[in-house]
Parts: sequence; C-alpha cells; structure tokens
Amino acid sequence: MQELTDKPLFAALQYARDQDEQAGRTILERFQTRQPVFAQTLFNVFPSTMVDLDQAMAHLFMDLCFDVIAVYEHAFGKVPDQRIVGNRWFEERAERLDQAMKLAAKSNTTANSNDQDRQTDLVNFLHAAIDQHPCPSIDAVRLAKTMIYTTVQLFDALYDAADSRPNQAIH
Repeated sequence: MQELTDKPLFAALQYARDQDEQAGRTILERFQTRQPVFAQTLFNVFPSTMVDLDQAMAHLFMDLCFDVIAVYEHAFGKVPDQRIVGNRWFEERAERLDQAMKLAAKSNTTANSNDQDRQTDLVNFLHAAIDQHPCPSIDAVRLAKTMIYTTVQLFDALYDAADSRPNQAIH
C-alpha cells in the first residue's frame, strides 16, 4: 500500500471533511456492514476506555475515526468486506500491534517507531488534531493518540489483507 503524502493526503482529508451528514452516514453504514467487528472496536470498545478520562476526547476520537475511514475509502477504495479478508485478520493484527506497543513501553520508545509503520503523515495530522483539542487529561490525550495510531495501522493491515486476495470480489 502506498504512503499518503502531500496532495493525495490533502485530497483524501478534504474529501472526508466535505461529506454532508447523509454521505457520512452512508460511509459509516458501509463500514459497519462490511467490517462489523472492526466497527464495534472503533466506535464502542476504544471510546469506552477513554470516556472516563475525558468524554470530549472520546467523541473527538470517534470523529477522527470517521476521517480515517473516509480517507482510506477515497484513497484506496471501499472498505474491504470481512468475508474477503477472513474472520481472523483483525484479531491477529490487533495481537501483533498489542505486542509491539508492550515492547515499546518496556523499552521507553513510542509505539509508532516501527519501520513497518505507514501513513505517518496521516497519523501526524490526526495527532495534531488531538493536540489542538483542549483536554485537561494528559492520559486521555496519550490514549487517544495511541488508539488513532492503532486504528491507522489496522486500516493498513485490512487493505493489505484484501490486496493479497484479489480474486475474491464481494460486492
């Protein structure tokens, strides 16, 4: 998968921000239909871990997740169907990211210092949006950044998994 930088990234972000309520709802419904486990994680599990720290940050996180979904759809096509990538891709990738973050925590480095990480400009843009949001909880900011990083890496893994199975088209 190609790295989104400069003009393609700006165009994809602009696309995400230009969606009206109906178009946004369609994007979210398609994502929830095609990736129900991933959608449940992004919009229920992740925010629930943050809501006690700062409810406004949990809402910002969900808004930024919509941006990620729309950016990927604009740049790489509709979100792949769960039936194409299989039922275990999400669980396996989440386990690998969890191990990488635990290793990074032990060595006092950041989780996104891995050479395999991609979409760093997108992650940096989203992290800047988090930084611009007033939040009294440093823990909520740190958690939101970690979850946004994880979300982007999971999207990369999803699209990569679908690209590795090109002969299985599901509409």
